[in-house]
Amino acid sequence: MVDVIKKNIKSVQESLFSSVGSSVLTIATSYLVLNFFRGMFGFVMSSDKDWLAVLNNMQLYMVQAYPESDFIRVWISVGLTFVFSGISIGLWRSEDRSNISVIFDRFFKVGLGLLFFTIVAPTFTSYMGNDGSVITEEVFSRSTRLGILIPALIGTVGFLVLKNVKINFSYNNSDVVFLYLFIPVVLIWFVKLPVIQLDENRDRIMPDPLMPIANTTKIPWSVIFVLFLLSYFIGIYFKDVKRLKNIMSISWFLLPLLIFSWIFKKPVIEMNEVLTGDIPIFVIFFAIGLLVVLFINNPIVKKYYSIYLGVVLVGTLAGVFISIPMLAKACLLLLSLFSMVVPAVSTSAQGKRSLIIIWLVALVSLTFLLRGGASERGIIVPGSSIFGGFSLTWLLAIFGTYVSFPLGVMLALGRNSKLPIVRIICTGIIELVRSVPYITWLFFASVTLAVFLPAGVEFNLIVRVLMVTAFFSGAYFAENIRGGLQSIPKGQYEAADAIGMSPFQKTGLIVLPQALRAVIPTLVSSAITAFKDSSLVTIIGLFDFLTIGKTVIDNQSVPVNFVGHQRENLIFVAAVYWIFTFTLSRRSMKVEKRLGLGER
Repeated sequence: MVDVIKKNIKSVQESLFSSVGSSVLTIATSYLVLNFFRGMFGFVMSSDKDWLAVLNNMQLYMVQAYPESDFIRVWISVGLTFVFSGISIGLWRSEDRSNISVIFDRFFKVGLGLLFFTIVAPTFTSYMGNDGSVITEEVFSRSTRLGILIPALIGTVGFLVLKNVKINFSYNNSDVVFLYLFIPVVLIWFVKLPVIQLDENRDRIMPDPLMPIANTTKIPWSVIFVLFLLSYFIGIYFKDVKRLKNIMSISWFLLPLLIFSWIFKKPVIEMNEVLTGDIPIFVIFFAIGLLVVLFINNPIVKKYYSIYLGVVLVGTLAGVFISIPMLAKACLLLLSLFSMVVPAVSTSAQGKRSLIIIWLVALVSLTFLLRGGASERGIIVPGSSIFGGFSLTWLLAIFGTYVSFPLGVMLALGRNSKLPIVRIICTGIIELVRSVPYITWLFFASVTLAVFLPAGVEFNLIVRVLMVTAFFSGAYFAENIRGGLQSIPKGQYEAADAIGMSPFQKTGLIVLPQALRAVIPTLVSSAITAFKDSSLVTIIGLFDFLTIGKTVIDNQSVPVNFVGHQRENLIFVAAVYWIFTFTLSRRSMKVEKRLGLGER
């Protein structure tokens, strides 16, 4: 134990006090951090704060005006996402294992954080009263401090010893995800939260009673956890089925569309429209995709395939501006993506069979989604938007990034293409989008986009925002990926040509993997920026997460005195933004470490 403590003291000395400059910098930084955290802890623990402003407006934060009668739609969407996640984690279950010392190290860090809190937390704090006087109160007594400090110190030292002891016990890294979900699911069955009670004058009754979390929250999350666990084992059972992996890959691409349509619309199937419009379009595009898969290896088809792909891409762009059914527009876009993938996958009979199945599933799903999404029987809510709060922020960030990344890949490859038309079109899109601020594009989506759409075609405001967000983020993704493409040595291209790879095989198997690996930090940075820039949609009348935090005080349906101050809401919003961006950054660092990025 003494050796372990000496080893850690030496590590701290080498890291923080290795030189005079390092020591001065450590002391100055510690002083600033100490004062910052003491002020924050003082406010968090003082009687001047009112976190019930957050707790009692949580529904508003999450979904804004979405009707409670249709919450089942949200729960089904969340459950479907977790089922897909469980199957995917099981199918691609990592065989990497970690020693139990990793768990002890994490508990050790938690103990260090608790020690830091108990040492730094102020005993007294001051704040301004309603009458303008300065009020000083005790927020952290000596007995309370010692009651936390002693067990935290014992636990921290214990885990420090355990993490340095060699224990022959390891666990699968993929299984840890259950711990992260199991702990909060168990806690919601036992944790009690303060709930506001009002008297006849709409004033708060003190004290606020501690009430258990409602069954409408506990039961759905428990069911979701069970479904997640079952889907995980299903994925492990079918882990060696390659065809299922291919189907899951395309299903993940369609899942956001399914959730979007399910939450926003109540699908109504009109059989007359299906028979006269949907089925013929479906048959035509399925036949085209089938012919492409079956004859892709024909020498004549290979010779003129680039011309075919160019025609499809031009047709996809033209389909936006001409009057054709929405299903045909979407199928053109799907055919463009499918045609770019086919040459790299259809190198074997099994690959062709998988492509045919994927193409069939994609078309059926897309037809159903658009038929349901075209229904006028939508969810009815007061105001201009059905969605708001964190759900809107998450939708803009995830869906925008999800769509913009493959769009950025295509634009980057198109800008480096040897085909003049493709190169000019992709370059023009990138430069046009990047030359205009994001706010201007939002106004374009809100006001001007309808002018460029065919007559009779109209999209929900959120859909229009998603469209411009995807193009805006895609343009920046494209430039980041283009930088990765330029970093690949010329010898890689020559080696691929020497072994007889087609241009699509060379791109999919040689070029793109290396290019994306080199630009992981910039891609993650762009994704984080897209997540935070979603707050700008407030200027066109959408109530995102940040806007709810700023306006929740002044826009209560019933004017009561329990909503607290705006500062609690803004601190909560800032904390949520930090948690998600920090988590994404840490996950990207682990990916970089796993791929050996930065190593020579």
